[in-house]
Amino acid sequence: MEAKEQSEGEKRVEAVLIAPLEALGLARPTTATLAKFEGQKNELRQKLAYMTERGLIELREWVEAHPAGKDADRFPIPLKILKKAREIETPETGPSPFILKVFATHHLVPEALAKGWAPELLRQVTAERGIWPGDWTCSRLRTAGIDHARRLEDIELRMSRGEQIPPDEVAFRDRRLAALRRCQDIADQARAGQAA
Repeated sequence: MEAKEQSEGEKRVEAVLIAPLEALGLARPTTATLAKFEGQKNELRQKLAYMTERGLIELREWVEAHPAGKDADRFPIPLKILKKAREIETPETGPSPFILKVFATHHLVPEALAKGWAPELLRQVTAERGIWPGDWTCSRLRTAGIDHARRLEDIELRMSRGEQIPPDEVAFRDRRLAALRRCQDIADQARAGQAA
């Protein structure tokens, strides 16, 4: 991320996530001094700068629903916020060595790519770093992903007929196609790494 994008992203994190949560009255975690909490907020601004406004709103709503502290009036620790952020929007930093290994060797990756549930697999592997997805997890991901694949197929069919598609459906299609392309790129990169 370039310096200008990083700066704009940090301002967006402050405006959409941190400031509204503080305005609601969420205070620093009891385990953090004021100086440490300021450092934690700065770290969140830097690490979440990649997120879109929509993703930050979803993250803010999650924090509002999951405050920390015995009186439920504290910011959750940054680690929990960052973990949830990765579930909402994966940072575009390129695939980790673990993700490449999964996409190169996991026996269900070809099916996930062919049947359109690879984005769910990628989200799982990204969120649960270092945990190999087992067959039960993949079955759950397959079910969720196939629903999305059917929705995409339906939108594509209606578009091919020249039907008017609602903007939210077009946005879903664009996001889904981008996610599928990203998964295919990761799989290609993983296979190229194996061949090297």
